[in-house]
Amino acid sequence: MQRLRILLLAMILLAGSLPGNPARAEEPELCITVSGSEVLPGQSVIVSLTVPEDGICNVDLLDEDGGFLASVTENRPVTAGYNTFYWNGTSQGRAVTEGSGTLRLTMNGHTAETPVVIGRALPFLISPAPDRDAVTVGKQVTVSFWATEAGTLTLTAGEGNSLIQQEIRTEQGEGTVTFDAALPPGNWTVEMILTREDGTASPPAYFSLKVVKPDTAFTPVSSGEDVEGGYVLDGWTVPMDITDEEAVWQALTSPVTVLDDGKDRAQVRQVVLRKEARADSDGVGTVTMASQGVRVLERGEEWTKIECYSSSFHDSAVLNWNVLVQGYVETKLLKEVMPNQSIGLVVDKLTQRLYLFREGKLFSTLLVSTGLTNERQPYNETRSGEFLIVSRVGGFRSDNMYCPRALRFNDGDLLHEVPYVARDGKKIYSVTEPKLGTKASHGCVRVQRKKTPEGINQEWLFNHCQLNTKILIWEDWQGRQIPVPADDTVFWRNPSKADYYHCSDRCSLLNTRNPREVTYAEISEESSKLKACPACGPVPKKNSLLEINALYAEGGDHDPVLTKARLSCPRNLKER
Repeated sequence: MQRLRILLLAMILLAGSLPGNPARAEEPELCITVSGSEVLPGQSVIVSLTVPEDGICNVDLLDEDGGFLASVTENRPVTAGYNTFYWNGTSQGRAVTEGSGTLRLTMNGHTAETPVVIGRALPFLISPAPDRDAVTVGKQVTVSFWATEAGTLTLTAGEGNSLIQQEIRTEQGEGTVTFDAALPPGNWTVEMILTREDGTASPPAYFSLKVVKPDTAFTPVSSGEDVEGGYVLDGWTVPMDITDEEAVWQALTSPVTVLDDGKDRAQVRQVVLRKEARADSDGVGTVTMASQGVRVLERGEEWTKIECYSSSFHDSAVLNWNVLVQGYVETKLLKEVMPNQSIGLVVDKLTQRLYLFREGKLFSTLLVSTGLTNERQPYNETRSGEFLIVSRVGGFRSDNMYCPRALRFNDGDLLHEVPYVARDGKKIYSVTEPKLGTKASHGCVRVQRKKTPEGINQEWLFNHCQLNTKILIWEDWQGRQIPVPADDTVFWRNPSKADYYHCSDRCSLLNTRNPREVTYAEISEESSKLKACPACGPVPKKNSLLEINALYAEGGDHDPVLTKARLSCPRNLKER
């Protein structure tokens, strides 16, 4: 009898191991595939991953002999099962080497591979810029640009791209094209495409053109303001409208022009902008090398006219606090950088929010504190414009505070977690954390540590924002206004613990599976004791929002302290 039992048990175990037996489901294996027959640097493909469990993975590009060529993605969070991400054939802003190779997925000591063919990089047009701010109807305008290779340049504009139609042959490098502005008066966006001999076309590049009637006065469009007829693909003229995801994403992924002399510690050194195109001319502002983006206005052989916000710190050679200036720098310092094409950040000084974009969409919103000026420290104002993350600084001390997980984007301006004070072995956030959502820092951007409903905080940003991730910092222009939600807009609250109101029913601080809906009108009543949640960061109550908008009304001055400092500084436009 005992032998019979042993025999039956052995048969059961054998049956369970036979192929196709549904009694035991197999866990998914590590697998990687890539869409399309080849990857063309500059054009996105879909990389698909299948993994057996949640975790962190890396994807690298190997050559035909298995040698390392480039990192495709590092420390990427994945969930058990099927995952995808976009890759445009670049690594650290540069096109990967053409030829055959392998994509290798690594996770928890296991690997999977798939063959890949890297084709020829797409052509690109960089920094198209007209030679004047405005042109009279029918008159000629010349546009300068940089072409990565020779080809045919096509210009179009207007309804159905029919009002300007011109093709011209251009060579690799710096070039110009001249055409008649046969457009009705108004602000226009002109599209430029470079097509090489094999028929491959570049992604569109855009520039803004103001067309005026004869003898019409012209007021330049300030950087960041809305441009009638469309938007351009950079951080200087994209509308400051976070709901226009397509426009913001294109601005976040467009090439950045920086100044770089190739020497050590460029990211903590500055260049003086000159009033005129010569080395002994007065300075009008300063630019931080390697990380601060500039707008090219007129490219010359030796000197180039640029526009940017002056990055003057307390010890800068020229003191001009966060003023939008135009000046000249040596052309040899100009360098084009392609930013991270998967993630981009927008910091809005008006709303005091950081907006995280992933793969073309607004993914999460975080509370921040940017610089708060005073009469003694006007340099506390966080500099505006476009920047690149250039290094991971990590934690550092500032006075009696500790600032964790810092990312450098502009010399002494860092993106870091909200600081704390250490006391009796504990981390005390009671001074700094309640100020998130308002100006409070010395110039850095403080970011919340509590996770948003999407699981994002500064720790996540520190771990996932690769070098050359672009940050747009929007200036709080006088005249900008924060939209006020309709009275019937729905928020959520905990029915038994009514302390916060939330903009998401998935917020971790709700602490309930059955949140109660509450309208914006109810939240904004004087009797309401609900406070804005410090994790999901909903809009302020109506009265607070109206006070902010009144402060930023057209014609006012929301920061008279900084205005006075800019005017009264004795060395405002003189080098030290």
